[in-house]
Amino acid sequence: MWCGAFPLWAEVGPDKHYFLVKDLTHQWLVYDRSEKEYVPYVAEQHNNQLSINTLVDLESNLHYDLLIYVEKNNYLFLNGSLQENLKAGNWKILKIDSLYRVFRRPQLMLTLYGTAGQAGKAVLIGHRKAAVEKLIVVEEESFLNLKPREQASIPNFFILGMLLLFTFAAFLFNTAPRAFYRLYSVPDLFQMDFRDDSYLINKPFGRTNILFVVLLSLELAYLYLFTQDKEYNLFSSKELLATGRTFSDTWLNYLKITCICFLAFIGKYFGLYILGTLYRLEGVANIHYFKVLQSSLLFFTTMLLSASVASFYIVDWSAFIRSLLIIPVVAFYLFRTFLIFFTISNSTTVKNLYLISYLCIVELIPIIIGVRYAL
Repeated sequence: MWCGAFPLWAEVGPDKHYFLVKDLTHQWLVYDRSEKEYVPYVAEQHNNQLSINTLVDLESNLHYDLLIYVEKNNYLFLNGSLQENLKAGNWKILKIDSLYRVFRRPQLMLTLYGTAGQAGKAVLIGHRKAAVEKLIVVEEESFLNLKPREQASIPNFFILGMLLLFTFAAFLFNTAPRAFYRLYSVPDLFQMDFRDDSYLINKPFGRTNILFVVLLSLELAYLYLFTQDKEYNLFSSKELLATGRTFSDTWLNYLKITCICFLAFIGKYFGLYILGTLYRLEGVANIHYFKVLQSSLLFFTTMLLSASVASFYIVDWSAFIRSLLIIPVVAFYLFRTFLIFFTISNSTTVKNLYLISYLCIVELIPIIIGVRYAL
């Protein structure tokens, strides 16, 4: 039977088979309708609340178990979804690894509904005792309390990742200055006349263009990990990444996402290049390729620099990351679709407009997929 708060070394759970890792009993939240947000539970104010909630950090407690106890019958909700009716006087054991695989979120909102207040309810994170495991006694703190320095792999990665991007951009600026100026030129972005024999357009898979595609892929991967760090799981794709928190795991994820972005970009436009060759519209496919590369570099570089600079002034990005993705990215893809249509239509005959329309429809696919799965 549960009888109140536990010391950190307590044995808890059914038949005392678990060591206590964390007690969430004093971290209850309730929904305040006037504030329209969750606020901490205060016994004097919320003692009549039939629904109380707590946040469970899944990502930081993998390999542990979630222990739930109620003295009276209550309903269990996870992320607002009804799971089961908890029987009075019984423990409910949930594997945190299983919850992480199912919900694919770093945190989980747990709700108990049925009886008023927090009395007789407990939510604990425990570690099951092994057959030969002994209880570790925590000694009292001495005057000098030495603690290991916390690792900061993610902040270190973002600093070094930004240095890598600046270094690679400087390399391109020195080796291909004309291409750099043109791809990062806003007036050239709105240029409709492509009668010149620019190697950037006529050689879409040349070395210079490929290097700029690599730069774009590095930027996209950096922004992807930035959203992941703000607990926004794009495309529910965390299972593709290394689950560790070490510095090497973060760089492995960065390289993996960079390769995926690069292959997706090259594969898409290789298919368009073949299609343009079949219909004798190689020039149209090349202009399409160049305009997408140019506009994407301008937009995502601006977005990356803005996010990095603003990070010095905004403490917590988590509340803003969704709106920052939806509004600018959707607006950019719509703008790019119209830009490509008018640019290509200005450089070809009227009879090919239907093919141009198909090319522009391809540009709308990321918006459709993003709204459905990513956002």
